[in-house]
Amino acid sequence: MPRSVILITLRLAILLLCAGAAFSQAATPADIKSSLDKAAALKYDGKDADAGKIYESLLPQLRAAGPSQQLTEVLGNLADIADTAGEYDRALDLAHEGVQVCRKLGDIGCEAKSHNDAGLAYLNAGEYPEAASELETALTLSTRAGDALTSVLVLNNLGNVDYYLAKYSEALRSYESAAALVEKSSGEWTISWRKVTRLNLATLYQRVGNYQRAISIYYDELNKPHGLSVREIAHVLANLGILYRRLGDAPAALKNYHDAETWYAQQKDTDGELGVIKNIGIVLGLDLGRLQDALKTFDRAHSLAEKTGNQREIMQALLYRAETLYRMDRLPQAEKDFEAARNYAVQLGTAEEQWKALYGMGKIAVRNGRPELAEQRFRAAIENIESLRSKLQLSRLKTDFLADKRDVYDALIKLLLERNDLPDALEYMERSRARVFQDRFYSAKLTPASLSLSSLQARLGPDTALIEFWTGSDAVAAVWVTRDSAGITQKRFSPAQMDNFEQEVSGLPGNLQQDWQASFKKIGSVIPDGIAPLRQHQYKHLLIVPDGFLSLFPFELMADASGSPLLEYHDITYMPSAVLLLRRAREIKRIRFPWQEELVAFGDPSVVGAGESSLLAAKNGETLQALPSSGDEIRAIAAMSAGRTKLYLTQSDQKASFFASAQTGAPLLHVSTHAIADMDNPERSRLLFSPDEPGEPNNFLFLKELYDLDLRGVSLATLSACDTERGRLVPGEGVQAFSRALLAAGSLSALTTLWRVPDQPTAEFMERFYFFLLKQHKSKAEALRLTKLEFLRSGTELSHPRFWAAFVLNGDGTEPVPRFIPWQAMLSPLLVIAAIALLFFQFKKRKIKTDLRHSKTNAVHAEQ
Repeated sequence: MPRSVILITLRLAILLLCAGAAFSQAATPADIKSSLDKAAALKYDGKDADAGKIYESLLPQLRAAGPSQQLTEVLGNLADIADTAGEYDRALDLAHEGVQVCRKLGDIGCEAKSHNDAGLAYLNAGEYPEAASELETALTLSTRAGDALTSVLVLNNLGNVDYYLAKYSEALRSYESAAALVEKSSGEWTISWRKVTRLNLATLYQRVGNYQRAISIYYDELNKPHGLSVREIAHVLANLGILYRRLGDAPAALKNYHDAETWYAQQKDTDGELGVIKNIGIVLGLDLGRLQDALKTFDRAHSLAEKTGNQREIMQALLYRAETLYRMDRLPQAEKDFEAARNYAVQLGTAEEQWKALYGMGKIAVRNGRPELAEQRFRAAIENIESLRSKLQLSRLKTDFLADKRDVYDALIKLLLERNDLPDALEYMERSRARVFQDRFYSAKLTPASLSLSSLQARLGPDTALIEFWTGSDAVAAVWVTRDSAGITQKRFSPAQMDNFEQEVSGLPGNLQQDWQASFKKIGSVIPDGIAPLRQHQYKHLLIVPDGFLSLFPFELMADASGSPLLEYHDITYMPSAVLLLRRAREIKRIRFPWQEELVAFGDPSVVGAGESSLLAAKNGETLQALPSSGDEIRAIAAMSAGRTKLYLTQSDQKASFFASAQTGAPLLHVSTHAIADMDNPERSRLLFSPDEPGEPNNFLFLKELYDLDLRGVSLATLSACDTERGRLVPGEGVQAFSRALLAAGSLSALTTLWRVPDQPTAEFMERFYFFLLKQHKSKAEALRLTKLEFLRSGTELSHPRFWAAFVLNGDGTEPVPRFIPWQAMLSPLLVIAAIALLFFQFKKRKIKTDLRHSKTNAVHAEQ
């Protein structure tokens, strides 16, 4: 896996530094120097435990003697040994002690290395902000000290921090800075560090999908193996196997896995050898259909695991072998291996393998005509899966012989649908989807009761209907729910028909002819009949939870009972999961004042050319163009805002500004830019921003980074960019689109796009949408509906759905955004009061003058 290269190169880096430090010591008392040299040699050979004993024996004496270079050497090596052993707290204590000793010595180069040790411990413990802080300090100090070797080490570690945080642009810059510094330097150390840095770059390119560039680097290093250990060569070959498999080249993948197996065997690295043997079996069985060869391969893995007594690997081999036997229709033997694997999993306490074994046994029960036993096993498997919920990550799940978790839910849902069990079907449909989203969104674990039919009905208004969809391999089902009724319906298809529907939906809007309603009627036939709320105008608000490829299906285009598009009588809001209905009502001030912030907007980015190593890339190698209309779009929206606005356009449209300003609590967040939706790996989907500095490449905000924002003050986040509602379809999670990340970060709703809409129509659409939203104070879903109707009825080219049906609202659509009192409204009463006061004073002044004239007249009369 890509992580393995980083871990190996980090290990190599630390060993090189430690060895260099040990052998460069000035003369000391003979006994201490001899011990230090011996410990350094042991550590360099990978004998950490023996080296650690020597360092520990020296530590009390060196501490008692006071600050010295030898003490910092011992502290640094012990910190590395503790870090390697997973004792991160001890590693941190030793590193921080090293920092204090170095400061007393006045040695900033030594202090830089100790801060790096602390950063590495934080990195391996998964505490990334703390790691970045320590490493930034280390880089500053090593730069001041002119220590190029330590600076290169720290830059690689900083790149690794950003790599794990999915800040791939920042990781690339750190690695490239390290590479540039290596090239400027001289010395024996540059040979190894050039390889370390290049392998980290290759790992990054592999992660972001630049496979050919990663392959090129890997082969360059394999062709010049000097400086690479046997284990590192094996890891590179295993990574090449992974790359070629992702590229669909199974023979090349198989060759590299076999080569890696040879190198692992030479090193006597049994864990590495077992890993590639299993991958060989997967390629043989899944990619090449050579089940008999796959079975022999898994037999070999099982024998090797038994020889070494590795129970976990024995269990894994049994699972793979059982699945192979199942696919070969050798059901009794498959069930025996599944049962044996489950027994090992129970003994080892590994829930992952327990559910996989139970699922395999459930599939065999279905094949044997025993649905009750199958249901029992599927439910047990799901309980094991639920125990793993908190450990799920956004990362793409491994593709192998064994089922993905969603497959287990689908198998049970299919049985529940067959017996028309609506409450249980709804519960498991909800439990099968958006698991990562749910776990990120809710701090407390959701219980089955919280997702029950009655709990959802209680949260629906009288004019609102919830429609949940489920897509299986041969059917589409829907459960519809209103406050006082519910129903279930499904429609069966052949697997070939399902594949065809998926292609048709994915091909929108290109497959819509000029008579789009006739074209869409054919595509829409995938939706089951009998969904009552779609035929009844009384349900003005439709909440749709799509599934699978239906996440790309624009339901507004479906015809209702009268033949009109649903858009005519219903506003539509989408949800990744109905658990959004369980979100506690947030205290939002509906009325705000003009001096408060209303809109933060980013757009019209400066787009620069893609250099050799830039991450700037669009689909099919297309060059990304400037977006001048996006600036006009944002200025028009700002002109309709009654509150304060912050606009970041052209060069000021920077990622750092986005992080600083997007979380300030303004209810409207608007981003108009290029989006790249990666259909293979969701973590590579990204938004483009202007370069941080002139002459630099464009910066990118990656999908995973959006999840880490705090957008709880945002009522509506709008991504006015192409394909922002597209992404990889992860089984059990759904489409990993930007709206999912924005909602998880706290925004009440998100407006995104299903497909590419030209720059100018997008700007016009946004202007009309915000007019209804801000000037007429419509709800978000209603403002979107009215905008689409205006385009539909325009009688121009823009009436075609390709220009307006792409825009979809996710989250809360029934509420308007907060209303801002304009300055005019604030000042008008004051002006009226001022005018009244002026009139009053003028009246009083005239009255006083009149009274004075009368007084003088009376005085004259009195004298006479």
